[in-house]
Amino acid sequence: MRIIFLFSFFFFLQFSYAQDCLPEDGKTKRMCNRASSLIEKNQFYKAQNLLKKAKGNKDIPAINRLFSILYWKQDKDLLAEEFALKTIEFCPQKNPLVYYLLGELNYDRKMYGHASKYLEKSIALGLDEITKNKAEKMYEQAKVIADIINNPVPFNPQVVEGISTKADEYLPILSPDQEMVFYTRRGKKNDIGSLTQSITEEFIFSTEDSTNFNAGNPMPFPFNRNSNEGGASITIDNNTLYFTICANSISGYNNCDLFYTFKKTDGKWSEITAFNKKINGIKSWESQPSVSADGNTIIFASDRKGGFGGADLYFIKKNVKGEWLEPKNLGKNINTKDNEKSPFLHTDSETMFFASNQFPSVGGYDIFFCRKDSLGNWQKPKNIGYPINTIADELGLFVSTDGKKAYFASNQLNGIGGWDLYAFDLYDEAKPKKVLFLKGELRDENGNLLSDASIQLKNIRTKENKQISVQNGEYTIAVTLDKEDDILLSINKKGYAFNSTYISSNNDDFSSPKKIDFELEQLGNGKAFRLDNIYFATNSFELNNTSSEILFAFSDYLKLNNSLRLAIHGHTDNIGSASANLLLSKNRAKAVFSFLLDNGIKKDRLDFQGFGKQKPIITNETEKGRAQNRRTEFVILGQ
Repeated sequence: MRIIFLFSFFFFLQFSYAQDCLPEDGKTKRMCNRASSLIEKNQFYKAQNLLKKAKGNKDIPAINRLFSILYWKQDKDLLAEEFALKTIEFCPQKNPLVYYLLGELNYDRKMYGHASKYLEKSIALGLDEITKNKAEKMYEQAKVIADIINNPVPFNPQVVEGISTKADEYLPILSPDQEMVFYTRRGKKNDIGSLTQSITEEFIFSTEDSTNFNAGNPMPFPFNRNSNEGGASITIDNNTLYFTICANSISGYNNCDLFYTFKKTDGKWSEITAFNKKINGIKSWESQPSVSADGNTIIFASDRKGGFGGADLYFIKKNVKGEWLEPKNLGKNINTKDNEKSPFLHTDSETMFFASNQFPSVGGYDIFFCRKDSLGNWQKPKNIGYPINTIADELGLFVSTDGKKAYFASNQLNGIGGWDLYAFDLYDEAKPKKVLFLKGELRDENGNLLSDASIQLKNIRTKENKQISVQNGEYTIAVTLDKEDDILLSINKKGYAFNSTYISSNNDDFSSPKKIDFELEQLGNGKAFRLDNIYFATNSFELNNTSSEILFAFSDYLKLNNSLRLAIHGHTDNIGSASANLLLSKNRAKAVFSFLLDNGIKKDRLDFQGFGKQKPIITNETEKGRAQNRRTEFVILGQ
């Protein structure tokens, strides 16, 4: 039964019908008075019989109005709406509380366009102060949500084949390199040693198989020893996995808690470890962790005490010792008096998606997204829009590292089974910032992994430098960029040749995660090594900006390898006269030589020489060949 909490409704029942659209005879008036008193006392059966007797075969607005209240109090919304509509049909400019009732009924049904229309009318006709305050708040909310629904965002969900089966797949997450998906699968499975089947949940991973993902396999030991594992997040190098276990025996009490495991040198996962009890509360649940690209921050959901509502989003950070500190609430910009859960921190570490039943929610739980401001504070979240959000609950959306695709699990679409995984093209406004994601191996010319090299990442626009660690010959890079940012990647290892890659913001090859392996050659007297990305305009020996950035990095390399003596050699293709090419190559080599001198390299360590077209490394009969022959090299004179 719906409880009427406003004094004004009692006032309405007792007196408002006596002001306008009144019954004509005194007997009907007295019966209406008696019926309103019975409704107030929740004596609905008696009130209904009395109103039916008073109504007879006539449509009397005051009686219709009482019928609407009678049925509204009993949660008979269709009947309440029927009589409310009859009331305003005969008395459209009166009865503000009937319009309010219709507004609230439609708001509860999530028919926000209708709700805002009725609520606006009720306010215009005049309400008592208490009801007016509630109506105005509900009207503003209905109007905002109606505006979301009336301005749909692009949405083209497609089932993710391979992963999606006739079983249920949910709580998915894509690895930052976009090569693996982790999720939970629930379905029937034969019991060991029995012909019977039971419903089981398994923590599954699928890997990329050409253009799709495969059907997946259960996570190996030590996973799947508990009945409910999942809600995972993995570091950018795919080596540390954070996830949730519910109703487990490991932590000593039945609850949802956060756990982690890491890959050992043999490639197997370590024993699963629970976070400490400062993070996993004894009387609270913690779930759905999401780790930042640098691995130093985790955002998760918890219903612990001290929050703003039911479930809030919290974060933990590592200190300089690598220890996780106590959780902190993400604050009132994110958390509300309602519930926030299912956080996903994108690889850009500046954009977060999460689920909440806060306003403005189209349905129950909606997907929201928010971004950090220039000071690193989370800005006000925005509803991701309709029809991504519906009148049902939407939970657990995540976005690929390249920002192109969003993924979610749903049982509301025509998929393969019950709960399936879907993907859609994310519209521009909701996309995270651009992320340069690179991974690969560093090897010498004999194919051996090099573990003690250093990689430096330089943002050409901001001049910011970032050191990237190399572990067991492997590296992973995830760096957030503005659209116009160029990046210089340089690799240094003492005793090995300089190696660099210049990545232009206009190069679409790097818009998605990319694997690049580097081969470093050992230094040796007389050996020549190409300096990549040293460019000159046609018939010019003036260094451009890209070339200058490469040579800044080369200068640093020479300072690290301070015993090296070398000669800069310039080479051209066979287009033009031999004498012109010889002079041009000499001037270009001299330009590099002079640049290095200006940047602190001593003259007695350097020499330069031009060879024109005399030493091609490939045929000059093709444009591709000529491009390779136009080059700048450094030759080792001594170490």
